Amino acid sequence: MNLLKRSLFRAFVSGIRLYQRLFLDLRLTREGYIPAGPKIFVTNHISTTDPYWVLPLFGEPVHIIIGPGYHSKLMGRVYDWFEQINAMPAHRHTVVEKAVAYLQRGESVYTAPEGDLQTPGRLGRFFPGVGRIYRRSRAPIIPLGLHAPCHAIREYPNLDLVVDGRRYRTVVVMRGPFHVNIGRPFSPAVREDLDEDADALRIADDVRGQISRLIEEVRTVGE
Repeated sequence: MNLLKRSLFRAFVSGIRLYQRLFLDLRLTREGYIPAGPKIFVTNHISTTDPYWVLPLFGEPVHIIIGPGYHSKLMGRVYDWFEQINAMPAHRHTVVEKAVAYLQRGESVYTAPEGDLQTPGRLGRFFPGVGRIYRRSRAPIIPLGLHAPCHAIREYPNLDLVVDGRRYRTVVVMRGPFHVNIGRPFSPAVREDLDEDADALRIADDVRGQISRLIEEVRTVGE
């Protein structure tokens, strides 16, 4: 990102921090440090608002892999201007290439490999794209486990999005506890004896295991 985009991104994040201080009970724990340089931030996906609550923790602008949010043409233009990554069906074949290009430029990427919202405390299947991005970039993975109690979650069916016949729910956490557990930097070994698809799936499963453990550590704390 150029200086203007970085400045506007930081101003947006400053507004998020202010909201968090006033209204959100953000509960942050961490196992280790977030290193300098390009990284792949990986989280589970429990609400539509997840990216907003974790962005201030990164300390840098990131390129977010976004799916249904691109359904709005206006927001799509905004996301493109801020160099986010379009994961809508017609663009999915370009996601890995774009993410790797940003990482090679020294910039970080954020993804939620489940692709759709899951019940807090549970994990869905992790799609192998995160493994492909890692294999081609070797940027360290930073796993984050997200959790919110049921009483903090609100669902708005009237705001659901339908993309190619599939309904994507609008679920938000605007007040109450929101747990973020940041894991240690994770650099899994690459298996050269496997083809890329099989190894990418193995890596995605390894990341899923890391995030499952991080969620379990905070799932029953202070609810």
